[in-house]
Formats: sequence, C-alpha cells, structure tokens
Amino acid sequence: MHFRVRSASGNSIPQPQPSPPPSPSKTMPLSISGVANMFLKMRHSPERVKPHHIECSSGEPQSHPDVTESSSGKTGPFQLTETFVCRDAVNMFTLLAATRDTLLKYAIRLGSNTLVDEQWKYTICGPKHATYKIQITYTACTVRSTKSDPHKPVALDKVTCVPGCMTILQRNHD
Repeated sequence: MHFRVRSASGNSIPQPQPSPPPSPSKTMPLSISGVANMFLKMRHSPERVKPHHIECSSGEPQSHPDVTESSSGKTGPFQLTETFVCRDAVNMFTLLAATRDTLLKYAIRLGSNTLVDEQWKYTICGPKHATYKIQITYTACTVRSTKSDPHKPVALDKVTCVPGCMTILQRNHD
C-alpha cells in the first residue's frame, strides 16, 4: 500500500512505505509474569526429558531359548505394573526379578509354568532425599513347558542401575 501526503501547496510528496507492525513475540516486555510463563512452557514441553530420570527397555518381546522349544498352550499377553520406592541405590536386577516372579505366580495359578515373549520397561525417578521411585511394566505370555522356568528376566544386558546398597521401602502393584 502506498501513501501520498499533499502539502499545503497541493504538491504530492511521496512518503516511504511504513514498516509492518512488529510481531507480538518481539514486543513482549520481560515482566515477571512473562518470564514465569516462558518457564512454564519450557517445563511442560513434551520433548524435554527430565535429567534425573533413567528410562530403560528390553526392546522387542524375547523368550528364553530352552523354554520356547518345549512349550504349548500359549495365553496372554499379561501385563503387570509395579512401583517401588528405594533408598540410597537401585538394583534393577533384583526389582525386575521380583516383578517377573509375581507375574510367574499368576501364570502358575492359570495352569502354566513359565513365561515367554517377555518384555519390560522401567523409569527410575530421583534421587529426592536419597530415595528413588521406580515404575516397572513387565509384559509376558504364559505357556506350559516341559523345561523349568529360568526365574530370571530377559535382556539383563540392557539394565541400568544406580550403584550402592539398595533398601526397598515400599512396593505397590498398580
């Protein structure tokens, strides 16, 4: 859009085009509430991973080889989610084994004697006042097998622990 202004003598004087109005984001004053809103937006960003969280997964479903060869009557999958609160350290080998053992007891009540197609994932939150909150989700199918169950989780090479002497303060089945 071009603007022309007429002088008192009637001559038209070309005026430069006005610059577009500044964008609202550039004109936002840095007030206390403006800064607080920026921090809230950053905190709730889904891409932001909390630095004090450790997340780990076994990957795709896996089975112990001996059990797979001699099994029948597959049922499931079944999923168990447990939350642990631990002090001073986190031994994921122990916590995964405890969660798997609970799922195996459920399989035995159903008439099966072992687990296949096992998959787990967990999140360790903390430390906060020397305590850690750990949420484990363990998924598996149940089968009847002529081989005994190995009583250990799959993919233990992918486990990340927090070193030290762990004390389990609380265990909840979600």
